[in-house]
Amino acid sequence: MADEIMKTYYPIIAGGLRSIAASIPYLASLGQAWNEYETQRTVARINELLANLQHEFDDLREDVEALGDSLKPPSGFPELLEITVEKVRKEFEESKRRTYAHLLAKLTIAAGESSYEEMAALIDSLDTLSDQDLQVLALFRDRSEMAIKDLRLQELGLAGDRSEKVWQVTCNLTRLESRGLIVSVSRHTGVLLLPEGMDKDAARQQETKYRVLPLGVSLIKRLFC
Repeated sequence: MADEIMKTYYPIIAGGLRSIAASIPYLASLGQAWNEYETQRTVARINELLANLQHEFDDLREDVEALGDSLKPPSGFPELLEITVEKVRKEFEESKRRTYAHLLAKLTIAAGESSYEEMAALIDSLDTLSDQDLQVLALFRDRSEMAIKDLRLQELGLAGDRSEKVWQVTCNLTRLESRGLIVSVSRHTGVLLLPEGMDKDAARQQETKYRVLPLGVSLIKRLFC
């Protein structure tokens, strides 16, 4: 759906700029400027992706050599690369673009462990997630189910008091849940012992438990293990 929106979005921009140029001839260069920007950005980000992939495969050299002749790239690798190119083409965060390359490299050398559908879903799951969202997901790498209060929030370097941190992480968890990576399994409804310095709603919220779903387990394995 997002890709379809983008395919519609860019022609609208180009058409709109042509209309502006037609009505105000002095601005005729706007459309050309946009076309040059889009072309240069696409070329730059494809080159960046390939350079990042080279770096990732260099880091995985030992794993690749250990697999030897048994290493077979996924049959759908061209399609996975195309999906990844589309993602990095419109991704503004450099660190996120590196994450896409890291994930594609890990999927390539472990192709037999996942179906094409799962690999495509993993790449797609990164869309709309921030680096902090992924850092929160990584907190589940040792336990598949935890309450917010049990997450190692100090690893995230969040600002604010405990209540503010709980609400920040709740936003991260909500986005992870929207991507089908985790699910909330229980909320506190009983008597609550209010920790010192916390407001009541945040204290109740930190009792909420989340469980990592299979897609989330697979993403944690590819990105953080």
